[in-house]
Amino acid sequence: MKRFLKTMALMLVLSFVACTNNEELAPKSLDVTPNNVAGIWKLDELNGDTVPDGLYCYIQFVRKERKFKMYQKFDSMYPRCITGTFSITKDDHKGYILDGKYDYGTGNWNNAYIVKSLFAESMLLAADVENGDLCKYIRCNEIPAEILDRFESEE
Repeated sequence: MKRFLKTMALMLVLSFVACTNNEELAPKSLDVTPNNVAGIWKLDELNGDTVPDGLYCYIQFVRKERKFKMYQKFDSMYPRCITGTFSITKDDHKGYILDGKYDYGTGNWNNAYIVKSLFAESMLLAADVENGDLCKYIRCNEIPAEILDRFESEE
């Protein structure tokens, strides 16, 4: 009987330790701040589907100046480089909202985006409109040289 009780006690302790370890494996979400959003992000998925070959969207957020630079070939036949400023606000009901304004007086982003999750390597944004797009971005070290070269040659 003592052996049975010792075995049960050991199993109880092991199951508690196993549950505790699993909780530690879950990645910790970052605070939505300009510092944590800063860097280069590549659109990886749109509404759960991978971005088709030949299309791309890279966004570089600059924390200090709250500026962005977007290189995209997504919603146009030709690649574009778009610049502007971004802001992060907190809504009591929706959470954090990422929004922006384009340079040269061309207006605001088409949509503001609710930050659904922000991790060191990925960010999930949902357009703040009914049935809006769900965009998954992954962090990148750099924008590919062939994209940058195209725009540098035009300047």
